[in-house]
Amino acid sequence: MITFKAIERRNPKLPDDPKKFYPLVKSTGVIDVRTISDELSDASTLNSVDIRAVLFGLEKSLLKYLQEGYIVKFGDLGTFRPSVSGTGAETADELNAGNVKKIRIVFAPSPILKRTVASAPVRKIQAS
Repeated sequence: MITFKAIERRNPKLPDDPKKFYPLVKSTGVIDVRTISDELSDASTLNSVDIRAVLFGLEKSLLKYLQEGYIVKFGDLGTFRPSVSGTGAETADELNAGNVKKIRIVFAPSPILKRTVASAPVRKIQAS
């Protein structure tokens, strides 16, 4: 279940309007690779150390291929791809690597991941 709390904010598009309350997701916590590997181990014939080794190898491969400019399709989770932004140049010949100011990773969730999260139950909690 996804929980949220009420947070009072201004609408940045209408800064003179009165503040309103908006929902803000309240994290349930953090799950690490050890927890996931233990859970996967309980549901399979593999031990958690082997699963952890595979997950760390997957992480290493993802980083490698993104650094090499590949788009990485991650099954039914979605797609990771590198993206750049920078400054413009007057001509294509004048544009070079020095114009790149920021490199980031873009994650595009798959349709099944979007549907799964969109159908999750939500509940309001009290602010703490």
